[in-house]
Amino acid sequence: MRTNATFSVLFWVYSQRTKNNEAPLYVRISVNRKKLNISLKRKVEVNRWDSVKQRVRGTGTKARDLNLFLDQEHARLVQIYQEIRYQGKVISPENIKARYFKEDQNLFTFEDLFLYHNENMFSKLKNNTSRLYLTSQNYIRLFLKKEYNRKNYYLGDLDYSFIIQLGEIRSEFISH
Repeated sequence: MRTNATFSVLFWVYSQRTKNNEAPLYVRISVNRKKLNISLKRKVEVNRWDSVKQRVRGTGTKARDLNLFLDQEHARLVQIYQEIRYQGKVISPENIKARYFKEDQNLFTFEDLFLYHNENMFSKLKNNTSRLYLTSQNYIRLFLKKEYNRKNYYLGDLDYSFIIQLGEIRSEFISH
């Protein structure tokens, strides 16, 4: 698959927001001359920043850790660009940012599923069926509280062992 899209990643220091000789660190994503800035939620000493190399000068622990972080974020952004490209989706700075912050993924939970089902399906069900659905939902809530000490669970995290455990615990709840 060949593409004509240009892509670049640039790390830069927002020197206009310098406080105590430290400025926030940003990454600029450019795709086909469209630019988008993302704050990396890190600060760097302005006099230690090398704008040509886009790295912190020095060999101290703090400098090495920050430079390693920058390498990892660069690799992550390039990987996101490649994934979007291979999926045949529109390559734009906004799409890369959405994937970076996992905003492009539908992260639904059991409670989201219950709410959707109860709002959209209850009117179509008989009373006894509705009651059984509510009972099942309560069993799942009790299971999450007992086994995971959580009120909710992302559906994307479901695996085979979760289903097996739920089936085993369900019989315990019913017998009590």
